[in-house]
Amino acid sequence: MSLILDRVVSVKRLLVDTDNTDKEQYQAFAPLANVAINIQPAGAEDSIIADGTFGQAYIAFTTVSGIRSGDKLTDQVTGETFIVKGLTNWMATSLIPHIELLLTEFETAE
Repeated sequence: MSLILDRVVSVKRLLVDTDNTDKEQYQAFAPLANVAINIQPAGAEDSIIADGTFGQAYIAFTTVSGIRSGDKLTDQVTGETFIVKGLTNWMATSLIPHIELLLTEFETAE
């Protein structure tokens, strides 16, 4: 049995701005450049936990560790962007080892 990881995302992490150390900005996090992932709409309970609006909260599954709360994930095909609100490590031997992420859709003013 295995997970269906049908999308690939790049990860950006909030780091100190190189031009102004009083500011932070999202910067590409090279070790997590191509993360295989599965993203599904979250139910009502997970939407509340994520402080998100129903329809803008998602649950994601991946086998890659290293993603943190606050990271920005961008789908490399669709351009959809999500913010990681929380995560659960399910790397137990009795389960398919994976990380579960709670995401909210990141909206930009375009």
